[in-house]
Amino acid sequence: MDGSAQLPKRIRRRRWFGLGILLAFLLLAADYLAYPSLSPAVGRSGNLGENGLWLRYSWYFGNWSNADLAGLAQRLQAGQIRYAYCHVRFIDADGRLHFKKPAEARRLTSGLHRAAPAVKLLAWIYAGDLPGKGRIDLTNEAVRKTMANEAAWLVKACGFDGVQWDYEICPDGDQGHLRLLEETRAALPKGAFFSVCTPMWYPVVVGKYGWSEAYFTRVAATCDQLVVMGYDSAMILPRAYVWLMRQQTVRISRAAALGNPHGQVLIGIPSYKKGGVSHHVHAENIRMALKGVREGVADPRADLTAFRGVAIFADYTMTEQDRGNYQALWLH
Repeated sequence: MDGSAQLPKRIRRRRWFGLGILLAFLLLAADYLAYPSLSPAVGRSGNLGENGLWLRYSWYFGNWSNADLAGLAQRLQAGQIRYAYCHVRFIDADGRLHFKKPAEARRLTSGLHRAAPAVKLLAWIYAGDLPGKGRIDLTNEAVRKTMANEAAWLVKACGFDGVQWDYEICPDGDQGHLRLLEETRAALPKGAFFSVCTPMWYPVVVGKYGWSEAYFTRVAATCDQLVVMGYDSAMILPRAYVWLMRQQTVRISRAAALGNPHGQVLIGIPSYKKGGVSHHVHAENIRMALKGVREGVADPRADLTAFRGVAIFADYTMTEQDRGNYQALWLH
């Protein structure tokens, strides 16, 4: 008689459960390793020549030469970049810009406008956790007013075509954030372009990470453009990250179109290799991100009247391999 048949049912069940766990682990491991190479991108890219790119603060600080500027203009034009987000560093707790570089900024904005006139150069402003100082209090009206005026100063005094607020970490439904955006819109000169960095959509809003579609709609109503930070997703499986990027393209394009029929959505994609625990480069990279966005563009549920393209984070972390993948999977 088979010895296993004499084992108590409880022990047999444990063995089968253990074998099931092992099989599931092996299947996940195989998918983890094989998915990126065995799952080619499908559908069309959706490229409209209106993509975005984040730039380092050294441009705002004036740490560049004429040759550097010529190289930047060439990269922007070759990459079909319409929106360049130039980091101007961060806001202090009182709402003021920590660094003000008007002369250096005017040199940059005037130079890039001459070299690449089709590109909109936006001041990318970080506002959020301050080391040793806590968080910026967006419930404080005086702080918000100062922030809105600083955003307007970057356009009026520095020559930027507009601004991009990057308030992190912004919980779903944050009312202070909405008021900041409304007050910034009112303070900006007529014709200035207004962009907002956003977290991702998740199936379930996890604490302060991720926004609901309803909040995306409300934010879209206050600005010209939403740029979704499609990275630091904590996804380890490439397949899961691709699925999540598809959902960003579908769900946020629909939500934004509801809030602003003239608004835009760009999906941010990562080129950086080193990050925190929420960034797993085998899953989160330009190839997998573009595969997910392409699937979203092909999804009939997406609202392509709002979708404009992708935004690369960042210019200063792109490798030649990244540029090749971007060229092959998006520009062609």
